[in-house]
Amino acid sequence: MRSIRSRLLLGLLALVAVLAVSAGLVTYRRVLTESSRLFDYQLRQMALSLRDQATSGSIVLPAHPADSDFVIQIWDLYGASVYRSRTDMPFIDRAFIGYADLTLGGQRWRAYGLLTEDAVIWVGQPWRLRETLARSAALRVVIPLLLLLPAMALAVAWVVGRALAPLGRLTSEVQRRDVHSLTALDSPSLPEEAQPLIEELNRLLARLAEAFEQQRTFVADAAHELRSPLTALSLQLQLLDRAPDDTARAEARAKLGAAIDRAIHLAGQLLTLARNEPEGAALPMQPVPLDAPVREAAAEVAALAAARGTRVQLEPLAPATVLGDADALRILARNLIDNAVRYSPAGTQVRVSIASSTGTAVLEVADAGPGIPPEERARAFDRFYRRQGASEGGTGLGLAIVKAIAERHRAQVSLSESTPHGLTVRVVFPSAAPAPP
Repeated sequence: MRSIRSRLLLGLLALVAVLAVSAGLVTYRRVLTESSRLFDYQLRQMALSLRDQATSGSIVLPAHPADSDFVIQIWDLYGASVYRSRTDMPFIDRAFIGYADLTLGGQRWRAYGLLTEDAVIWVGQPWRLRETLARSAALRVVIPLLLLLPAMALAVAWVVGRALAPLGRLTSEVQRRDVHSLTALDSPSLPEEAQPLIEELNRLLARLAEAFEQQRTFVADAAHELRSPLTALSLQLQLLDRAPDDTARAEARAKLGAAIDRAIHLAGQLLTLARNEPEGAALPMQPVPLDAPVREAAAEVAALAAARGTRVQLEPLAPATVLGDADALRILARNLIDNAVRYSPAGTQVRVSIASSTGTAVLEVADAGPGIPPEERARAFDRFYRRQGASEGGTGLGLAIVKAIAERHRAQVSLSESTPHGLTVRVVFPSAAPAPP
């Protein structure tokens, strides 16, 4: 049973029932005990009320009927019977002082004996009668208490219903929401215990609204960016159809292939960015030696570097372990090295290094290209951002992908100038292992 209402009702009703029954039993036993003490007190008071008559010798008492609650016997100091309230009762042939339990005529009696100056007074009462009267008195006290049990159950149900009513209203409000209604939940009437849950729900709604807005922006930007290469593919296909000779067809075919490659590259970059958004699915994080994905990325870009006359120089890569996803780290390093190769002049080199210090691992990629002016570096990580007048026609997604992957790994990315000129990209990761001595 998972309902809070059902759990509370069953728990509180069971508690109320147990307490009511326990209180009834305790009250019943107490009333029985107090009734017995009261009957004992009546026996003593009756004996005391007969003391003066027994002392004066003028005992005048009416005969008690057979069903009387009390039986009285009086003896003088010589043991002679002076008075018996019921002649059908067996005569008690022994005197006693104080309270005593007797069996007379096969029936249990409770008796009290009082010694005066010249007589012994005995007052007795049947146990059966005492118990009947005591039970009757106890039930008169306990029955109203038990009759209150249904009323208490209804009161508990009402209190639980009132206490959980705000949660019901909150549930209805959430049920009315859809993907277009991600505003914060209003919770002034909710109990204090529910406020942390509402605050976390509102934070989740805010993150969802931000993620949906980013996705809408991403889809709009992607649609805009894909329009140009797809249009170029259509134009190149038309030129290929209209080519007058083999030379023109070969040239048109080459341009068509280049346009297809650009479209494939752009689609791949878009998919990579979508997979590595910070709001996306969680990556499997595990300790990864940072130099392994960096070497793989350099090997993937080696063909492009050779074609452009650029050399990728892997400077001493210090051993460093980070907590992350090896494939994502490879994509990050490949984008950095690919960008550096594309913007570096022929005959230059791209320097890739890893440094390790206490608590951090640093990946640096430096090129000898035109660099990025300081005033434009903040925008360089925006999607589809390309500098005006840039000679390389990239997708504008390389550094955006780098930033997204870095954020997934809690890393910091910064841009600075290279020596003597160019751009250096620095990625600082939190280390997963202590730096070597």
